[in-house]
Amino acid sequence: MGIRHARPEKRTLLGTSGRGFLELYTSPLGDVPVLHVAGTPEEMGYQYGALAGDNIKRNLRRMTALFTEAGLPEPLVNMMLDTAWKRLEAHTPERFLREMKAIAEGASAAGHALTAEDVYRITTVTNFDLYKREERIFEFLGEDGAAMLEQMQPPPAMSCTFFAVWGSRTVDGKLLASRDLDWVSQTGMHEDRLVTVHRPEGRNAFVTLGYAGVIGGLAGMNDTGLAFSEIGAFSVREELDGTPWTLIVRRIMEEAGTLEEGAALLQQAKHTLGYNFMLADGDPAHAGTVSFRPRAAVFETNFECCETFYEDDPKEHEAHWTDPQGTVISYGLPLKEGVARGDMAYGASTRRLQAADNGPGDPANDGDPRKGSTYFECHKPMVDMFRAYASGGGYVFPVRGENVIEAGAPRLIGPEEALTIAATVAHNTEKLAERDWDVMSVVYAPTDLDFWVAYESCDAAGHWKNAPDSGYIRFNLRELLAAVP
Repeated sequence: MGIRHARPEKRTLLGTSGRGFLELYTSPLGDVPVLHVAGTPEEMGYQYGALAGDNIKRNLRRMTALFTEAGLPEPLVNMMLDTAWKRLEAHTPERFLREMKAIAEGASAAGHALTAEDVYRITTVTNFDLYKREERIFEFLGEDGAAMLEQMQPPPAMSCTFFAVWGSRTVDGKLLASRDLDWVSQTGMHEDRLVTVHRPEGRNAFVTLGYAGVIGGLAGMNDTGLAFSEIGAFSVREELDGTPWTLIVRRIMEEAGTLEEGAALLQQAKHTLGYNFMLADGDPAHAGTVSFRPRAAVFETNFECCETFYEDDPKEHEAHWTDPQGTVISYGLPLKEGVARGDMAYGASTRRLQAADNGPGDPANDGDPRKGSTYFECHKPMVDMFRAYASGGGYVFPVRGENVIEAGAPRLIGPEEALTIAATVAHNTEKLAERDWDVMSVVYAPTDLDFWVAYESCDAAGHWKNAPDSGYIRFNLRELLAAVP
């Protein structure tokens, strides 16, 4: 299985605003816009809006269409998002509110009709995957939305994935990690893809990977070598009286220098919905020394709880389900020097409340983890590929019957192998008709501050490719931070 990837060959300056600037990085596999912002929240926001305001407005229209295409009129969509934002806003750090307001100011000054409410709505959409959202729409629309419920078409199921491996599993012991974003595909949002380099005053510099207007980022890594990944995993304990997840991880990127510091911030956060998170620490400061200690952790969260898992975690060893006949079925997949997740939760408290992957929290589910699609399509395949590389065995991906790893001598996981694993478990083109596939795929090498990013694409003839099939473009955070207009 060959994964296409390339380095950018050309940089083109598209515009400047204060200390901020927008570039287009061109590679044999396509172009990626890179936005640089620096300074105070007001300065960064103004630069962002001035340089990307038109893209933000267009991206908002596409996000709103996710609801209007499901049957809700646009005024009701805006009412729903604005009502939901009021609950999120109360738990949003003040510096991010200042930045969002400044985005609108910068965009308006540059001639783009954008309001602060528009920016809030984008933040809300990326934090709005409520369990049984069609029923709970009453909370946001009241009686006005009642007649719309029968007309609404449910969005496709989505199945993000992530992993991290290090130590004896990898080349030179360096950490490699992934983040696959499976979301509603073929929306056109790829046209507003954006890599953003942030240099906040007095805080860590970092990069986020996502789309124009998503200021918290959907994936990212900071200059201390800490990377983050996320998976939406429906839970029956979901509320919006908390901090938007995209801003929780944004805060971690700005403030945390180690896995332990990041874990503390995530554990203390006011969570909202069912999410699995991963923080992966490449420990670049100690690479090549006896103190080198790359590592990663997974966090299973919902409004009620946050359970933390480290490598070879006893809680994952203990994960089990008891069938109606009293038979205990163990389903944990713990790893030494590695962690991985699909939607499935392994913490006793989190799984009890989980609706995703046939979770027992939903009365319609029996709780059997073996019936969870992401367990067999995502999580177990990643673990099986780790083991195949370590043993020299071959591996055929069961979803497509695709021969992914040829049998031979054992080998360590390097960037090529990490890209292969990430691309294999990303939902592929067999999901075309369901509009459910991988829209953004990221592989991190945080020890070296490298990352590879791929976005879904559409050619002039209207042929779509998911993110891995579109090809990965390689960047280095140190090089991005050294760039000048």
